[in-house]
Amino acid sequence: MERKSMLFFALIILSLITAQTGISNTLLNLEICVVGSPVENSFTGYIKLKYAATLANYTLVSVYIPFEGQVSVLNITSGNGVLVSDYQLENNTISFLALNTSEITIYFTVENVLEEAGVGSYVTYIDLTRYSNIPLNLTMNLVGVYNVEPPINTKYSNGNTLITITQPGYYPITLYLTPETITPAQPSGLQGRILVLGGIGAALIVLLVLIYVLRGKK
Repeated sequence: MERKSMLFFALIILSLITAQTGISNTLLNLEICVVGSPVENSFTGYIKLKYAATLANYTLVSVYIPFEGQVSVLNITSGNGVLVSDYQLENNTISFLALNTSEITIYFTVENVLEEAGVGSYVTYIDLTRYSNIPLNLTMNLVGVYNVEPPINTKYSNGNTLITITQPGYYPITLYLTPETITPAQPSGLQGRILVLGGIGAALIVLLVLIYVLRGKK
């Protein structure tokens, strides 16, 4: 493992002569997506980088995962089908060398993204300040229906909450779980007819009793 790290940093030093470093102005688009449950506090996701031109030289790429929590890298793939196996992960920043590709996708998991603020409420902090002047699109797909504060771009689909952010900045977000609305079960057609007939029968019995009482009084 130590030998691989030394090789990695040796390649970095050699590549700095001709390489672009970090997320440069050549980056065309940055797409971030995570899916998970606030209750379980576990998410999987990816970051996709698209460059305006193919990285012809060894390029040192450093990408910050903008969520607080413990990040684990699943794999890193490039548009040319090459799997990046040598990378460094420190303080939620992933660094690696890329070559002959214009697209890179980093797959990861992140745990303990949210803090429980109360019963059914959670707080998270998303740091996009490092992505200034870069077109970006971040999506959080949360299992469950939540009210979101502040009210940023939020949609609901199939019982999930979708949060979208397209501007760099620092975002403290609070989620409030919305209790599910339970709709009373509607009777089937046969059950409905039985209930109607039962109601009519009860009304007839009451009517006969009234007639009998009135006749008795006479």
